[in-house]
Amino acid sequence: MATETIRVLMIEDNPQDVEIVRRMLGQYKRVNFDLDAASSGGDGLQKLSSNVYDLALLDYRLPDDDGLDFLASVKGDPDVPPIIMLTARGDERVAVQAMRLGAYDYFPKSYITSEILGQAIHQALEKYRLSEQLEGAEQVIFTLAATVEAKDPTTSNHVHRMARYAVELGQALSLDENQLRLLRYGAILHDIGKIGVSEAILRKPGPLTEVEWEEVRQHPLLGESVCGPLRFSHKVGPIIRHHHERWDGKGYADSLAGEEIPFLARIISVVDAFDAMTSDRPYRKALPRDEAVRRLSEGAGKQWDPDITHVFLNLVRRKGLGVREN
Repeated sequence: MATETIRVLMIEDNPQDVEIVRRMLGQYKRVNFDLDAASSGGDGLQKLSSNVYDLALLDYRLPDDDGLDFLASVKGDPDVPPIIMLTARGDERVAVQAMRLGAYDYFPKSYITSEILGQAIHQALEKYRLSEQLEGAEQVIFTLAATVEAKDPTTSNHVHRMARYAVELGQALSLDENQLRLLRYGAILHDIGKIGVSEAILRKPGPLTEVEWEEVRQHPLLGESVCGPLRFSHKVGPIIRHHHERWDGKGYADSLAGEEIPFLARIISVVDAFDAMTSDRPYRKALPRDEAVRRLSEGAGKQWDPDITHVFLNLVRRKGLGVREN
């Protein structure tokens, strides 16, 4: 079987260091390395834009900008390969900043050997390729979420309203940006498990039988499983699994009660109930907003977290949420 060839761009203004690294990579026997060099950050950017490299080795000190400036300039660019930062000597502060700016690894030059550098490149590539696969999985799963909504035309734009309500409620609860992002993902994906519920049940105009209800009650568990490949599944999974729990412990899938229910799942539970009440469903027409407010208020402390419910009801009254929006 042919040995893999990895194309590496070294952004380094010292030709001697380039040759040292070239010899090191030549001694690493597990793969072949094809090393190219750029003598400045600007030259590096030009080469990255016109050539395909698998990975870049980046010197911290460059004649134009330093390595951190370079990382900042390419952060988030999907066409830039993984980058490993190299420095003349160790500096933990530079290492921390480099990793925050997207570097896959960091090494003082005096520390690296042929084996260390070869393994670091290999591991960075594996991490990068896995990340690409997971990003592809995320796109598939978000597309599935739209497919689930399409199975039932009466839930048109449900997840979009859910995401907006959830984020507005999260902001009113002073959540940080990371929590708001997870809340939005949870709102979009909360019902993805309904991909496993038959359309006949989802569209049924009358009451469900106990057997049909049991099928519906499985959707949080299936949804959590479907979202397993997501990078953030360990944080979004509990939202999906527990968004039908009740404050009094009479919900599903695990009959959790009160603060046992994950906080973000409690938020989704409130906005999900409100949007369900104020939307047409196969078994009934949308309730008037005032009636939905009354039911939510009565259920605070029984079905829903009382504090979250009261904050949401204040939002409904103040911002006019619940007026039919398609």
